[in-house]
Amino acid sequence: MITTTHQDEAAPVATGRAGTRGVLVSMCLSLVLVVASVSALNLALPDLAIDLSASNGALTWIADAYTVALAAFVLPLGAIGDRLGRRNVLVVGTVVFGGASLAASFTDSTSTLITWRAVMGLGAAMIMPGTLSTITAAFPAEQRAKGVATWSGFAAAGAIIGMLAAGALLEQFSWRSIFVVSAATALAAGLAAALLAPNTKDAHPHRPDVAGAVTTAVAIGSLVYAIIEGNERGWTEPVVIGAFVVTVVPSPPTHSSACAPNTPCSTPPFSASGASGRGPSPSWCSSWPSSASSSWACSICNSSWATAR
Repeated sequence: MITTTHQDEAAPVATGRAGTRGVLVSMCLSLVLVVASVSALNLALPDLAIDLSASNGALTWIADAYTVALAAFVLPLGAIGDRLGRRNVLVVGTVVFGGASLAASFTDSTSTLITWRAVMGLGAAMIMPGTLSTITAAFPAEQRAKGVATWSGFAAAGAIIGMLAAGALLEQFSWRSIFVVSAATALAAGLAAALLAPNTKDAHPHRPDVAGAVTTAVAIGSLVYAIIEGNERGWTEPVVIGAFVVTVVPSPPTHSSACAPNTPCSTPPFSASGASGRGPSPSWCSSWPSSASSSWACSICNSSWATAR
């Protein structure tokens, strides 16, 4: 038993072809792609309203469909990455994201654009969890804090980068150029991840919480739907009230085998497990969605309110 423990602790940390620096570059590029796409389209909403004859409600859905899909699926897809390999899921996510973004650049209706934005959010949900998880798994313990700090900096800067890039594109081209550049960036991010990052996975994956993932997705979707449609139809409409009711109905508590028995898990989704002493490879705690939906709902609410008004 003692010998096995020693071997586990001494196991070499997986790194890509360019070492930890290459891992950091590839993961931060993917991270910026995801975060920048949240804000990049906001500057193009006036042009979209004219070009596609979009209503205020349609503009709100165009802006928020991406974020809703990202928030709803980021936890379960992160758990899938823990099982199948984080780089594998991330690369597939860049393909989904890039294909949907390119398709969105050719759309001529608001409903089609909303659909493709939601598919982009699904791809982003495949990308986002693997960025930090790969960094914490690939970096040795003494460098892990520096890697996480760099990741956090790019996460904060991503929204600003997206708005600056969108503004520069809109000065010379139409709103469609934002989607074309996003598709090209997704291609670059996928290639960088495939070439520079190792394919890490959880050696002992936990059983996924399907019920928690479903209730999280339903709660987030219902909340945003109620905010958007309430502004359009009126706050006393039965469908709007029903959506709010679905949002606040409590779901049965779930527990993950990664947590202590009879103790709800409270690990945030993007915290580095290595920093908390849980080992080099972070595990996505599947009973966490109730807290996740609260955090994401806050940001989505703010975005929905700002666009709806």
